[in-house]
Amino acid sequence: PPRPTMRAARVEAMAPQGRGAGKEQERPDPPFGAAEAMSDLNNGKWSETDTDRLFQQIDKNKNGRIDINEFIEYVFSNEPTMGSVGDAGKSDYELVLQDFRRYDTNRNGTLDKAEFTRLMGTLNHGKWDAKQTDAVFRQVDVDGSGEVDLNELVAFIFGVPAPRTHGARGGKEEPRVIVEFTVGPGSGETICKQIANQWNKKFGSDVMVRKIVMPQCKGIIKVSARDGTIVFWDEATMVAYRENPFLTMSTMRAWVDDMSRRHIPRLIDGTNAVMD
Repeated sequence: PPRPTMRAARVEAMAPQGRGAGKEQERPDPPFGAAEAMSDLNNGKWSETDTDRLFQQIDKNKNGRIDINEFIEYVFSNEPTMGSVGDAGKSDYELVLQDFRRYDTNRNGTLDKAEFTRLMGTLNHGKWDAKQTDAVFRQVDVDGSGEVDLNELVAFIFGVPAPRTHGARGGKEEPRVIVEFTVGPGSGETICKQIANQWNKKFGSDVMVRKIVMPQCKGIIKVSARDGTIVFWDEATMVAYRENPFLTMSTMRAWVDDMSRRHIPRLIDGTNAVMD
């Protein structure tokens, strides 16, 4: 989750001091630069490549410099893909999970038609009504229970790639879920292999890890599923708002455990439901 106190301290350290501090201005030599701030936020795990990648996002006026206003706008961005202020740095998948819990008002783990309509209205910025719910509800409610659970909702919104279901229907052994890791060479590849081995022991052939190596990067850059529509970790968009889960062994274990307990079983169940 966002850490406004920590980020505020970083911005305060960069802020202009003394006379004229309240004016919009560019500091040619700030005492605490953007690269140093990002390195500090990530416990020193920040490279020149990371800085170059973010620089293009932050330098809005493309003058080759990052002024204090551009940096503040990036750190305190309030324009997430969907959702409200405070959702910055969350993936669409995380926001769907968040909104499901919000609209499951009776906390029974499912959405009835009214709850589903309110949720879809939020996700579609108000452009959703009861008639649209009636048109798709049977498609979403694949088990015919009359309500939509989270696995069904995720499968409906993010889809299930055809090879995950068609191969199995044809008798061919296909993984139910493919998790794609974009990594740097060396340590990133090692971490990816370790995680793949753990998931192979736990899930067998239901889960496959696909590795993409980016020579210019370090560590784990991105983790996604469902052909990239479901994002679990994206360094470029999330690192300013949460700790990198791959920085230490303890945080990595916690991340893998959470994936193993909640997210991967959810995707497996969603695939199986579509197949049935």
